[in-house]
Amino acid sequence: MKVRYEHLLAILITGMIIGLAYSTKSGKALLAVGVFVVGFLLSYLLTWYYNSRVQKVEDERTELIDTRSARNGYIVMSFLLFLEYLWEYSNGNKEVATKLIIPLALGALVLLISHYYYGRVM
Repeated sequence: MKVRYEHLLAILITGMIIGLAYSTKSGKALLAVGVFVVGFLLSYLLTWYYNSRVQKVEDERTELIDTRSARNGYIVMSFLLFLEYLWEYSNGNKEVATKLIIPLALGALVLLISHYYYGRVM
């Protein structure tokens, strides 16, 4: 099986989510910032490497496909964060569950804005 760009990006994003959830659980804000910055830089480097190897044709269709892919990524991250929220809340960790509401709300806001904006375009 050949590892593709999408697979590597999915593994990287999953690692970021797990790292952010762990750092939020343990209360280490500096670790959360480090995981986010390292994950962002690695995803940027992966995208740069992929774009340098592949000649990409940009038009309206590819822009919409990229937008849908980003929106799907936000949906998956929001779903995983919601599962983490339910897990923490059901185990009685209401303080950690309350901290997870902020990224959930921001993710929902991004999804609503992208759906409204790109829903008109599609």
